Amino acid sequence: MVYAVGVSPPSSELSVLSCAGCGACCREQGAPPDYVALRISPHLADDPSFADDLARYRALTGEPLRLLNQYFHERQAGLRPENGVCIWFDAENCNCRFYDLRPSTCRVFELDSPGCHIYRRRQGISVETDS
Repeated sequence: MVYAVGVSPPSSELSVLSCAGCGACCREQGAPPDYVALRISPHLADDPSFADDLARYRALTGEPLRLLNQYFHERQAGLRPENGVCIWFDAENCNCRFYDLRPSTCRVFELDSPGCHIYRRRQGISVETDS
């Protein structure tokens, strides 16, 4: 079931206490979403709501930038699905390999939000309890 923004999941659904060992939200992104948006829609660079992401995107170097470029090359060649596992996701540790460089969408995604529960259900990841 999909919940409207601001609507909580049913009270029977348990609380998510930690992102540790999860990564459900990263398993359907393909690549850092705001950087993808800036790359495929350059006019967004003029949108003030993208200012922080634009600065982070322009500052990317090394492995993070190489992986992002690889993502776009593979997408263009039809070798990678658009919404597969994020290229920055470390599946072994279930976290972002470049956490400090992640875009705004990833920074503001809330633990235990309706979206969190939806991603977890779709990935077959149960929620944790404090009991």
